Amino acid sequence: MTNFVGQHLEEMADMRSARKCKIVLLCSVIALIIMAYYGLLHLSNQSYLFGITNGLCVIILAGNLFYQRLNPSVNVSDIVLSGVLLFQAAMLLFYGEHITDRLLWLFPILAAVILACEFKTGLMISVSSYLLIFVVCVFTDLVVVSGQFAVDRFLISLLALSVLCNTSAYFYAKVASYIQSLYKEGIEDLAYRDQLTGLANRWSFESWALGKLEQVRDNETLTAMVFLDIDNFKMINDTYGHEIGDRVLQHFANRLKNNIRTKDRKTQRNDYSIARFAGDEFVLLLYGVNSVEDLNRILERICHLFEDSYQSTERINKLTVSAGVALFPDDADSMLELTRCADKAMYSAKHSGKNQYRYYNPHQCDSLDSEEELGLGKVTPLKTARPNDS
Repeated sequence: MTNFVGQHLEEMADMRSARKCKIVLLCSVIALIIMAYYGLLHLSNQSYLFGITNGLCVIILAGNLFYQRLNPSVNVSDIVLSGVLLFQAAMLLFYGEHITDRLLWLFPILAAVILACEFKTGLMISVSSYLLIFVVCVFTDLVVVSGQFAVDRFLISLLALSVLCNTSAYFYAKVASYIQSLYKEGIEDLAYRDQLTGLANRWSFESWALGKLEQVRDNETLTAMVFLDIDNFKMINDTYGHEIGDRVLQHFANRLKNNIRTKDRKTQRNDYSIARFAGDEFVLLLYGVNSVEDLNRILERICHLFEDSYQSTERINKLTVSAGVALFPDDADSMLELTRCADKAMYSAKHSGKNQYRYYNPHQCDSLDSEEELGLGKVTPLKTARPNDS
């Protein structure tokens, strides 16, 4: 999907307008040649009404093509072309009694109008035009042909052509809409998703979380920022190579997506609550959690996602995860500070023995920073209960 979008980006973005421009260009050039030819022919035969009319139509179509070339973003060329062709059809129908087989020209005119316009516009124009032609042919004496069956065959043939062209335009519109939706999804994946894991990337997570934090600020439920880090991941990359490391990240991302809610309960729409932050670091924004006990159960489940062993290679027996938790707005009132607190709590969990989660505690995290600066080792483990419950 990524390669497809990358190779055909402009084509997919402008697919409908490009098709419309090409059809309008083709139909306009053909109409220009035919109208110019018959305009000169009518003038030579002293049929000045049709000669001058065709000349004016040629000028309008030429100006329409020139304007379309100068202003491709203002795409009304199909309406102008349709207006000219329908005017020609009306002239043939009401004033072209001296033109042999004039009704045959209505077939290409109607087909060109349907194919040049968007489906709904073409459908409305074709239906209204057919009804007008039907009324004129059946209930007036403006159209005189040899025999009643000839009129019937003409009307049935015109109806069949209209149905076929509208059906083609309808299915093309459906295919175009489907491809456009795939294009938008592909662009969203490129812009908002991490290409290795399929999770949200850092930018999309932070953009979404800013709005979500404001939305849940006054809620009575718990909101927590969780930082996750795969223990000893650097050793995996160094020992088994980056390909195995990438497979470990993909496996962990899939386990996260399958075990953590990623839909808003009210709207049932997917959100960006799980993201790959950087390298082997992942971040979650858990919101709408009813109690500390529920939050602890979620964190326990996260820390044991690798418990059944990762089977990418027999040389990796068991992987573990360290997690840091910061509560909003108790620990921090802004996105930046909440991220910083969760990150500190995660490093505290690592220094406490790994394979566990720790809540943010400002005093112990500050002591952790001091010991790291002095080059000291392990610190006293932080408790896993909610800080203000101690």
